[in-house]
Amino acid sequence: MTQERESISIIGAGVVGTALSCLAHRAGYPVAAISSRRLESSRQACRMLGRDVAVADPAEAARKGRMVLITTSDDAIASVCESLAEAGAFQQGAIVAHCCGGLSSDVLAPARERCEAHVASIHPMQTFPTAASAMSNFAGTWCFCEGDPAAVEALRRLFTAIGGRVEEISTGNKTLYHAAAVMACNYLVVLLEAAGELAKQSGIDRTVAMAAMRPLVNATIENVNRFGPAEALTGPIARGDIETVRRHLTAVAEVSNELAALYRLMGRRAVAIAEVKGTLSRDAAARLHELLQ
Repeated sequence: MTQERESISIIGAGVVGTALSCLAHRAGYPVAAISSRRLESSRQACRMLGRDVAVADPAEAARKGRMVLITTSDDAIASVCESLAEAGAFQQGAIVAHCCGGLSSDVLAPARERCEAHVASIHPMQTFPTAASAMSNFAGTWCFCEGDPAAVEALRRLFTAIGGRVEEISTGNKTLYHAAAVMACNYLVVLLEAAGELAKQSGIDRTVAMAAMRPLVNATIENVNRFGPAEALTGPIARGDIETVRRHLTAVAEVSNELAALYRLMGRRAVAIAEVKGTLSRDAAARLHELLQ
């Protein structure tokens, strides 16, 4: 027998909340209510959803759903949950969850303690600049979940139904997990911006430089996916080309001490990876470590 799908209330109609409401609706989950700090945001989400379920009062919205997804800004999650729990807005036995990568389900404790709800967090490891892109890119997204067993299981059903790949993680390791995601996504952006700046300083138009580096970046990511980081590592450090690295450091430092520091930091990590790969002699590795300090 097919299990009944929980009615869903969305608190916070930003990119993630809007996308999840639409994806859940497509998967056959009834969306009971959408509430946001700005009523117009809720109404805009409803227009994408094709149903008018906008509610001005978050407590009223929360009462309507057996599953309540708090998709506000990260800093507001704890206070929103606290106020809704104080108002008795969560149904007894309801699923209360948030989608923040940097916070665990512990911030939802008031819902468990005051309303006997089951709490969890689930974080899609994907970048979503707009609700439309979130919907179109969601299929196959890994989603990392932790919390009360009943809530984790309900979220697993929902996020599997909308195309996600759900993996459970430890509540205590949630912050470390999120740091990994930030390095893979946000800091990759920072690294590419730094590369673009160095190319600009070399006399290449930044737009041309970014276009020229795109195939290189794409091929590198594909190589990491196929062979792993160690085998994908190429370049002067992997070859033990110490004088090239020395020239790089001199040239980059003339442009920016900050970028030189970034080069040194990334270089030291590259030496460690090259040692795993086995392409560096012990002497070359030691000399590179000394050079990159």
